[in-house]
Amino acid sequence: MIHKIMRSRDHHEPHRVATTLELYFDLVFVIAIAATASGLHHALAAHHFSDGLIRFATSFFCVWWAWMNFTWFASAYDNDDFSYRIVTMVQMFGAIILAIGINNVFEHNDYTMILIGYIVMRIAMAYQWFRAAKSDSERRTTCLRYAFGIIIAQLFWAIIVIYIPHLFNQIFLFGALLELSVPVWAESANKTAWHPHHIAERYGLLVIIVLGEGILGATNAITPLFHSNEAILTEAFPLGLGISALMFSLWWLYFKMPWGEFLHSQRTLNNALVYGYGHLLIFIALTALGSGLELLADSVKEFGTMAEVAEHSTNAHSVSPLFAMTA
Repeated sequence: MIHKIMRSRDHHEPHRVATTLELYFDLVFVIAIAATASGLHHALAAHHFSDGLIRFATSFFCVWWAWMNFTWFASAYDNDDFSYRIVTMVQMFGAIILAIGINNVFEHNDYTMILIGYIVMRIAMAYQWFRAAKSDSERRTTCLRYAFGIIIAQLFWAIIVIYIPHLFNQIFLFGALLELSVPVWAESANKTAWHPHHIAERYGLLVIIVLGEGILGATNAITPLFHSNEAILTEAFPLGLGISALMFSLWWLYFKMPWGEFLHSQRTLNNALVYGYGHLLIFIALTALGSGLELLADSVKEFGTMAEVAEHSTNAHSVSPLFAMTA
């Protein structure tokens, strides 16, 4: 059907798993995440430590927050009708615009394009909440709070884009807090029916994507070492094995925790916020770690051996902020 009633999903629904549309949605966000990681890598390689980290954090927040809002909404209201799919496609288009704009952020400190893409995604999200408000009378207040809260936040970002784009870094934190406060305000009226195991699966899939980005970046940097017969056994192989073992260990540690059971057993607003917001630190740290590993591989490629990399303090300092951030 083109337009079905957007009823609240059953949060006890058995065998609830990610849909192909959600997986496709994640695939689009791979581009944006890769752009933030690449920007951070190049910024640190050029010794732009503070600017690089700030621009990475701000751009990654925009990517993560748009992804997170879609994920929790879909867990509660995904009805997979024609309208839902088309609006989701609009959100994907916004993610592509955002990804294109990330390069301008790192090269020119220009947030115009990234905010345009972000606003496109968020306005589409507000429309979905209005649809849910029309169909779910029990949670109408919650849905309307989400919708109007999102719109108010986008007006804030639009004012920045139009009138004061040069002050973005100075007032970003206020805008981020405004965005983060919307779910707190909305869910305090009545909790949405998000599915704990579905949410845990969605977050786990993004963790895998972020880990994969790190492996890809490091692999691209290590590949040239394999063209040197001397470096294959002495540097490329040990470095590649070490990176693989590190990323595999992080995967193991993350999925050792039964996140779905945790959310299911204590399905409270506080736990949802801690889980949902707390994962920002996990996602951003893993992405930054991937950039750091790629930078380390670049240094080995430039200086020849790990020992020589350690002796060059300039390059050691290039890597250290990343590992301090992800420790």
